[in-house]
Parts: sequence; structure tokens; C-alpha cells
Amino acid sequence: MDRKLLMNYFYNILYQLVKIALPIVIVPYTMGHLGASTLGISDFAGNIASWFILFGVLGCNLYGNREIAKVREDRKELSKTFFEILIMQWINMAFACILYVIYVSLTVSADRIIYYLYVFTILASALDITWFFYGVEDFKSASIRNIIVKIIGVIFIFILVKTHADLWKYVLINSFSELFGQFIMFVRLKEYISFVKVDIIEAYRKHIKGTFVLFIPTVAISVYTLLDQTMIGYLTNDTAYVSTYKASQGFVKMFLYFITSIGTVMLPRITNVFYHHGGNKEAQRYVNTTIKLAALLAVPMMCGMIAVAPKFIPWYLPKQPEIITLIQVSAPIILCISLSNVFGTQYLVPTGKNREYTLSVVIGALVNFFANLILIPLMQGVGAAIGSVFAESAVTLVQYHFVKDELHIKLDRSYFIYVMSALIMTVFVVLIGMFMEASLMCNVIQATVGVIIYGIILVISREELSMSVLKKVFKR
Repeated sequence: MDRKLLMNYFYNILYQLVKIALPIVIVPYTMGHLGASTLGISDFAGNIASWFILFGVLGCNLYGNREIAKVREDRKELSKTFFEILIMQWINMAFACILYVIYVSLTVSADRIIYYLYVFTILASALDITWFFYGVEDFKSASIRNIIVKIIGVIFIFILVKTHADLWKYVLINSFSELFGQFIMFVRLKEYISFVKVDIIEAYRKHIKGTFVLFIPTVAISVYTLLDQTMIGYLTNDTAYVSTYKASQGFVKMFLYFITSIGTVMLPRITNVFYHHGGNKEAQRYVNTTIKLAALLAVPMMCGMIAVAPKFIPWYLPKQPEIITLIQVSAPIILCISLSNVFGTQYLVPTGKNREYTLSVVIGALVNFFANLILIPLMQGVGAAIGSVFAESAVTLVQYHFVKDELHIKLDRSYFIYVMSALIMTVFVVLIGMFMEASLMCNVIQATVGVIIYGIILVISREELSMSVLKKVFKR
């Protein structure tokens, strides 16, 4: 990775660290003051709103990122492309917002005000232009904005949310903080673009096919990210299950952001080099490096999550011990999503292999739906977790089938080192837990010892990628 990629990754990781730290602080507070059932009302309403956002955005986030990366070296074309995609996004989201209000009015009777408040979240999504800044590889602006928004929201939750009756305040704070954050981003636009009038019909004619092609896999992906909670809510008729399942997935996926951030950073770069600087050969070189990086991070994270959970949840969320099992069952998706992020987001999408990408996630969606249909009535949240693992595994295997011949992936000694190092690390982490009571100090010691052991083994074994990164860091 060159210096700009490393800095982009740094800013993205900085934001992910904040996303990890803030929930650790806020989840016990909201669980304690609002309760799992009350919080589940908000989670379920937010889940429903997310479906309308999904159809309103219509694939613009991924498509916009890629298209901006293609034309970022031409200010005139960049400006025109931005406003064409933006106006489409606004119109699509306006329809989505209207349909959401109609849906709530016709189908929701209890807690309807909570559902209506999520209109502000839909409006925030309409104004979201993060895809533009990712496309021009300005991760600093997007990351700092996101950090500020998250911190402001948490502060207001601590100040204003005290009892079950304050659920509406909790929803309003989250929605308005997002809306405020989107407005901030428009101030930075003048550094990159000039105002250009665009024809709405021409914009749709030019971009609707591209957004729709990427919208199909986006819908499919959402089937096994949003549908889990939706099906738990309908099949169990208990919002508490929705809340605990969402919390468990949050813990698993919060660390996954460290790895998927690589894909976010690499997509615009690979798109740009594929179309302008080196073609497929150069794109392959980037992807082969990030496959190893994803494995280097994902394997110990997956093992560490399984080992630490039994000593984390008892002190962090003592009233929800079932989350331990949910986390441990869900942990394998860390590795699956990490690899599919490389195969799909970093290679298939930037190189225009939309058919292959779409097929992989549609298969994953079907696997998830039918697994949920069978397993959720039998095992509630655990059934949904198992369904997610099946789905992510299916996506990874299908995408690997499509890229293996082009990327020439070789399972060299590095992958063996990652697995053995992670297993040795896990043994020590579990042993520490056996001799200590569940507490923050126990988890800090487990994490510290785990990282040190994993790192030492990588250095002693002179693992290629690790040594390369260390040399660049110390050289700087």
C-alpha cells in the first residue's frame, strides 16, 4: 500500500474505533434505562425504515463511489456526474419517504410515533454523499464528520434519555444527529466540484441501469443483514429477541469494520487503476495483497471473539447472558465477510463483473431466507445467527469460484502461520479467563496478551506481509 492508501485506511479505522468505543459505552446505559423490550421497539422500527432507505438509495452508494472514482481527474465531468447521481438519489428517496409514511399509517397501531420519527433518518440518507468523498479518496472529511456526529449523539442520549418514556428522544437524537452530519459534508464540496445544471431525464437515462445493476445485489445482501431482525420480530413476536440479536451482531461486526474498511478504501483506487492506470493486472496486484491482509486480521479476530465473549458479557450485559452464545455462533462470519469483501467489493465490483457479484449475493440471500424460516421458530436468535453463517459462507465460496482463476490465489505459508498463531493465541486467552473473574480488567488483559502473542509469532516466523508493513511503518 502507498502512503495515501495507508492514510485513508488510518482515517477509516479511526472512525471504526469510535464506532466500537461508543456502543461499548452506550449499550449498557440504554439497556438499563430503556430495557431490552423498549429498545427492541426502536430497533424493529429502524429495521423497517432501513428497507425503505434501501429501495430509495437504489444502489447509489456503491455505484456513486465507483463512478466518481472513474472521472475524478476531470473536474467538469466529476461535477456533472455528482449532480446527476445526487438528483436521482433525492427523487428516489422522496418516493421512499412517502411510501414509508403510508406504510406506517396503514399497518402500525402501537408506538406509531416512534416509526414516524424514523422519517428523519430517511431524510438523512437522502442527503448522504459519503460515496462522493470515498470516490475522490477523501476519507479524512467523511471520517471526521462521522466521528463528530456519533459523539454528539451519544452526549445527548446521556443527557436526555433516562426512562422507558424517553424512547422517542433516543430515536430523535439518533435521527437528527445523522441529518446534521449530512449537512456538514456539503460545505466541503466546493473544493472538488462546480455547480452544474443537469437534466433529470438524462440523468436517469445515463445512470439508472448502473444503479439498478448494483441495487439487486444490495437488496440480496440486505436479506441477510436486515431480514434477520425482521423475521425474528415476526416469527417470535417478541421485540426483546430483536434487541439481543442486534446487540450480538453489533459486537461481532464492530471488529469486522477494521477489515471491511480495507475494501472501502481500495474500491475507488482499484476502479481508478483498472480504467486508467494499468488495467486488470495492476488491480490483481492490489487485491492479492489485501486478501492476505484480510486473513491476517480476520482469523485472530474470529478466534478472539469466541474466547473473550464468556468473560465479557457477564459484566457488560449481565441481564442478557444469551448474547454469549449468539456471539460465539456468529463469529465465523468475520472470516467469511472479510474474504467476500475482497473478492466482491475489491475486485468484482470495481472491474465491472456485476453479474458474478449479483449471483453470489442472491445465492447467499436465498440460503439465509430459508435457513431463517426453518431455524428461527426453533432457536430464535441462535437460528438467525446460524442462518447468517450459512449465507456468508455461501457468498464467499461462490465469489471465490468466480475469481480464483483470475487472481491466482495461492495458499502459501502465510495462511498457515495466521491460523496457527491465532489458535495458540486463543489457548492463552482462554487460560487467562479460567483464572480471572469476568471484568473489564480480565478482558483488557486477555486482549493485550492475545495481540502480543499473535504479533510475536508473526515476527518470529518472518511472515512476509507483516514484515513488509513493519518496515514501511518504521521507515516513515
